[in-house]
Amino acid sequence: MSTLKKNHVLGAGSAALLGGSVGAALGAVLAGAAGLAVGTAVGGVLGAVAGNRASEAADPRRDLGHFQQIFRTMPYYVAGHDWHDYKPAYRYGLDTWAAHRGQPLEAVESQLQGDWEAAARFGSRLHWQQARPAVAHAWQSLEEARQRRTARAGALH
Repeated sequence: MSTLKKNHVLGAGSAALLGGSVGAALGAVLAGAAGLAVGTAVGGVLGAVAGNRASEAADPRRDLGHFQQIFRTMPYYVAGHDWHDYKPAYRYGLDTWAAHRGQPLEAVESQLQGDWEAAARFGSRLHWQQARPAVAHAWQSLEEARQRRTARAGALH
């Protein structure tokens, strides 16, 4: 199970337990035994939803689980390389996106390439041209997440 899914399970599960407990207490006070059962169920569901959303809202730069699950299926995957080669590229993409937010990757690519090579590829065997698509994928993922948040915020106003 990826880090992403583990964090979601822990967040949703913990919140579901708390929500179920609160729902049970309120239900029991308001409607007795029947309220206890309904309150537990409703509180658990609401807690799970809230916990899952909170887990998703956590800093996405820490989470590489999604990429770990899919890197071998990507068209840019280079046979013979493993997660230890791709993880630094995705991490580099996630970490550098915030510093260059709003700029296209192409506008800062020479700087990114220089930093990638100067840092000895952060332990990866991937040369820049091999790592670049993974970096771009991470940038795209963060930009799409930012656009979704902006759209949701706009819909609320």
